[in-house]
Amino acid sequence: MKALFCYDRDDFRLEEIDKPSIKKDEMLIEMVYTGLCGSDIIKIFDPGVKKPAVFGHEVVGRVVETGSRVTGFKPGDMVVAAHHIPCNQCHYCLHGSHTMCRHFKQTNIYPGSFSQYIRLSAEHINYTTFRIPAGAGLLEAVFTEPLACCIRAIDKVNLLEDDYFAVAGTGVMGMLFIQLIKLMGGRIIAIDPDNNRLSMAAKIGAEYTIDPLKGDTGARIKDITGIGADVAVITVTNSDTLSGALGYLRDGGTAIIFGATEKSTGIEVDFENFYKRELTIAGAYSATPGTLKRAHEIITKKEINLSPLISEVIPLADFKKGLDLMLQKKIFKTIFKI
Repeated sequence: MKALFCYDRDDFRLEEIDKPSIKKDEMLIEMVYTGLCGSDIIKIFDPGVKKPAVFGHEVVGRVVETGSRVTGFKPGDMVVAAHHIPCNQCHYCLHGSHTMCRHFKQTNIYPGSFSQYIRLSAEHINYTTFRIPAGAGLLEAVFTEPLACCIRAIDKVNLLEDDYFAVAGTGVMGMLFIQLIKLMGGRIIAIDPDNNRLSMAAKIGAEYTIDPLKGDTGARIKDITGIGADVAVITVTNSDTLSGALGYLRDGGTAIIFGATEKSTGIEVDFENFYKRELTIAGAYSATPGTLKRAHEIITKKEINLSPLISEVIPLADFKKGLDLMLQKKIFKTIFKI
């Protein structure tokens, strides 16, 4: 079978490797579509990540083989699958920190979704694999895991109807947040220096848009809300976006760090002001089986519109092209096929 190996940030090779064999409680899927995630891009550019490696974890596939003990799926089924599974028994899981679970961090699909065939373990089948019903969009299903990550982030705050959410960064994750927050009854202020993306954000649900390079973002948010944003969702995290959020949040507000930070990033904090205003900074990393299920239902029921985020589908052999398109912000998300 074919699998894409990353040797270096500019060196990608589609190579032939053995097709995975499966056990009685496992199944094999053939990749139909797979998405390029920001976390994949970080691994590609991080010299500390061991290479060569097969990356990718957002996968829609066709079941081609099932073990004798697999009863929930059959060959021909179209499915969407995700990669990590918590144990649901450890100290982290019992406290709701499922993505900090050691088992969660150790589990993965094999060899990665940037390959022709992917083996799913019994745990993946039971907890992170969902059948795509006839008539549902296969390309839209690629967004299941990304949307599930957004759901988990929003679950960290007590969202009341008409709360103001400032979404800093209107890339693909920002656009998912905007639609999810709107679906849940919140109001959105989109922040981004890219006016084309701000225009798209307005079309899909942002009531207000702000270019942070033009004027005082904090003052404008205070003008809109009266007291400041209830929540700041930071999809592009750096010292400017985080310190800015702490300034435009209302007293008692929450900043959610969603995007990976620069490794050397830091900000100065006025602890007395932070304490007296009761501000909260929360991290939100990855998805859980529960949020995956909710994301799958939202997408299947077409409760959000994903078509603006879908561009041409690129052959996996042209991986570098797809990577560059995302890096150059020419498309929101690259989706590959074999």
